[in-house]
This record gives sequence, C-alpha cells and structure tokens, in this order.
Amino acid sequence: MEIVPAIDISDGKCVRLYKGVKGTETTYFEDPIDALEFWLSNGAKRLHFVDLDGAWGSNKNVELLKRMLKIASNKVKVQIGGGIRSYETAIGLVEQGADRVILGTFAVKEPSVIKKLKESIGSERIIVALDYKQGKIATHGWKEQTTLDPFIFGKTIEDLGAGYILFSSVEADGAFTGPDLKNIKKMVSAVNIPVYAAGGVRNENDIKELAKIGIYGVIVGKAFYEKKLPISIINASFD
Repeated sequence: MEIVPAIDISDGKCVRLYKGVKGTETTYFEDPIDALEFWLSNGAKRLHFVDLDGAWGSNKNVELLKRMLKIASNKVKVQIGGGIRSYETAIGLVEQGADRVILGTFAVKEPSVIKKLKESIGSERIIVALDYKQGKIATHGWKEQTTLDPFIFGKTIEDLGAGYILFSSVEADGAFTGPDLKNIKKMVSAVNIPVYAAGGVRNENDIKELAKIGIYGVIVGKAFYEKKLPISIINASFD
C-alpha cells in the first residue's frame, strides 16, 4: 500500500481545508516549493499535488505548478489534479512531467474524455477522483452536489479506461474523524481497478485499518503537517 503525501495549493501556499470548504484553509508552507523540497529530502517516492484554486475555477497557480513539476522531474513521481477541465490541459501536464493526472469534475461531466485520454496516454496515467458527500458525488471543488451514486459511477469509469480511482469523503477531509472505512471497502469491492482513499486519517491505526481493506494507497496531508503521523511512515510496509 502506498502512503502518498499531499501538497494542496491555494493562493500560492501549501494549505489544508476543513471538510473541503473554501475559506477554512490552514497554511503549512508559505511556499509550496518548500513543501516539495521537504518531501524530497524525506525520501518520498510519490507526491499528490492539488490545485485548489483550479478546482474552484481559477488559474492563478498554473505557473507555480509548472515550476514544481520541473523541480520534481526525475526525483519523484507526481500525480496532479484540481481544475483540469480539458483534454489538452491533461495532456499538457503529462508533457510537463506529471506521472498521472487526476480528473474530477471534468470526468464526471464528460466521462467520454477518459476513453480519449486512455488512447493517448494510457490508463496507467489516469486517476478519476470521486469526491462524495452525503452518499453522492460532489463536483466543482466540492461545492456542487450531484445525484450520482459513486459506486455505480466507479464501474462506469473503470469500463471507460480509468486506471485508478481516488475515493474521498468530503465530510471527513481534514476533520480527523477517521476514514470512512465502510464506504471505502464498498468501493474496493465495486471495481476491479486500484483505489486510493483520502479523508479523515488521524494516526497509524487508521493506516493499518485501510491496509486491511485492500486499498492500493492512501493520500495523507493534514495528519503529516499536524505531526499526527511520523514522516518515516511514507516508506513503511503495511501489506
């Protein structure tokens, strides 16, 4: 199981949100490049970049993310999401050095793009983020609620060619309430592609419980930045 540190960016800073709500940002690094260098110095093998402003409709972090991808090149694998609203943007990020692109709202609104991207860059470079709230998929930076069942839609995107699912509880995000183990387990059983989980991780026991479910990896941000988890755990084995 992979444990992947997250670098979420808003207003040019490395932050974390509380339950996905804009305006609840806590800043952990004034410069996200410092966060990147921190994880590089601690031996991270993969990092998870999220452009929160991009998810909310702004392109203010585009140049910063380009610089970060350039620094990360040949040092660490990066999966990146937040505000990817076109096929061209997704392809451009891969060309800039991203190992994988994370599609959220775009994939939910236009699922056919998954098949198109599969034909261009391969399923192994495509993660589809299924952020859910009150049992339904949320979009547009978690601000809009759909009527889509995440488990049914998970199977749909698998059939279209997604390589991975990122399954995130909006209500658990940054809240230290523990992962939504019941629904995460349900998603792992619903599809035949690897599932990353995110949201609610508080401690090492949560990591162990997620490993038992059989997830492929877990995305962790706040628990690291609040020192609830030791940094060394990123290279620990829980299989």
